[in-house]
Amino acid sequence: MTETVCYRHPDRPAGVRCQRCDRPICPACMNSAAVGFQCPSCFNEGVKSIPRTRTSLGGVARGNSPYVTWTMIALNVLVFIAVRSGSPKLLNDLVMVPVLVDSEPWRLLTSAFTHVAIFHIFSNLFMLWQVGPILEQMMGQVRYAVLYLLSALGGGVAVWLLGSPGGATLGASGAVLGLVGALLVISKARGMDVTWIIAYVAITAVISFAVPNISWEGHLGGFVTGAAVAWLFLQDTKRRRSKVNR
Repeated sequence: MTETVCYRHPDRPAGVRCQRCDRPICPACMNSAAVGFQCPSCFNEGVKSIPRTRTSLGGVARGNSPYVTWTMIALNVLVFIAVRSGSPKLLNDLVMVPVLVDSEPWRLLTSAFTHVAIFHIFSNLFMLWQVGPILEQMMGQVRYAVLYLLSALGGGVAVWLLGSPGGATLGASGAVLGLVGALLVISKARGMDVTWIIAYVAITAVISFAVPNISWEGHLGGFVTGAAVAWLFLQDTKRRRSKVNR
């Protein structure tokens, strides 16, 4: 009697047969399934067919840990350390200077990760830690990362279009205000209390226009961009749900 061998490893004897395709498999190829064992190919196909769990705002759920928020905080801190300990040229290459954007477009985004003063980076990252994990859980990591980066970029574009051509701006406040704008739109759409958000935005607006050397353009651009992105995500979520309910 010929011994049955694994269809993936002809040199190994098969212990069982796959519950889906009925092909013989060795212990190394056995994947525990709901009933019996499956070969790697059938097991992977079964995993692909499982519907992905989505967050309340349509993103793919990947756990509750705010990895994107931690990453953004870490990037800001690393750039801060590099700027404080590096040469002045590094800072000059990262900050937002509208007149230089045509030849150095990266400034639209790198400026949002650049800080010089300790209080500046602390205030921005503190607010990021307050609102970031909430939004990351609601949106999912990918959509939240898109929101953050587009808000940062929106702040940079606003400074480019509206700011002084030779002025230099920096800081994550545009990106953070984008998160605040997104939270305002989402909370309003869900009928939640938005009093504290409106108060924070009002205070920030007064400070932006009243205190010198604060970029109201970056704040406004980030806030509007974040609110717009959140609105688009809400519309996409409604569209997905309407398809499911048909």
